[in-house]
Amino acid sequence: MSVVGKLLKKLKFYTKGLVALNILLISATYGVVCSVFLSLIGKKELAQWSTARFYYHFFSFVMRTKINIDRPELLSQLPAILISNHQSELDIYMLGRIFPQRCVVTAKKQLKYIPFLGWFMAASGTFFLDRSNKESAIRTLNKALDDLKSNKGGLFMFPEGTRSYSPTPTLLPFKKGAFHLAVQAQIPIIPLVVSNTSNIYSMKSDNFNRGEINIRVLDPVPTVGLTKDDVAKLTEDVYNKMNKAVHELGMSHVYGEEAPCIEENPEIHEENSVPETAATDATVVSETTNLLQKN
Repeated sequence: MSVVGKLLKKLKFYTKGLVALNILLISATYGVVCSVFLSLIGKKELAQWSTARFYYHFFSFVMRTKINIDRPELLSQLPAILISNHQSELDIYMLGRIFPQRCVVTAKKQLKYIPFLGWFMAASGTFFLDRSNKESAIRTLNKALDDLKSNKGGLFMFPEGTRSYSPTPTLLPFKKGAFHLAVQAQIPIIPLVVSNTSNIYSMKSDNFNRGEINIRVLDPVPTVGLTKDDVAKLTEDVYNKMNKAVHELGMSHVYGEEAPCIEENPEIHEENSVPETAATDATVVSETTNLLQKN
């Protein structure tokens, strides 16, 4: 690509990025208002679902993108822990499409104080975890599980623990927090697999293209009768199923363009199974539940 072509591509990337940021801010503002209103009528558990749908349709209309879901009816089999592969900042768009009613997320406590986004998360019932205080975090997680079971809701998590930014369909090793939670609550795990989106969005390659993303919902995995001694095998089994589906789905589809250039990430290596020595400490918002493993 010529120098001028690279400059134009970078300009397109940052322009669309600014538009996407404004879509997020507007959606978060909507979420605050929606959360207050739904709280007043006793429907607060629908706040994150309503805001997620608003964000998805707003983003899809403006950015001309689309998400297709295979077997979406499985998402309603709650209570459950929902898990997915974690690729990039575009994952929030994926959440907007698949987020079921009565589902919530966990987040690190610091996010609570971010204008607009933090306000929405606080108003809509997000469970904020203080990583520096183990006892407080465990109390919060136990409350989340109690609410999840009593409301027949869902808790969404990313077991990879960090964004992979992988240019090819692959999974990072899983952390076990989500699986410990599911076993503790004796509720199923619903795995979701998203096609690789690096050809649609990649900060490293300056890709921000129109296109279609495919999501496959796998069969719910029961945990009734399992104990903490079964968590390692449960994690490995689910990892293998999701890893197979990731490779079957392949890349997302870019509209009306040749496949964009994707720069390789040297830190990403494809794994076919979960290494026994995989880390269990969380590094991002969605995976702090490893604390349960130490009890």
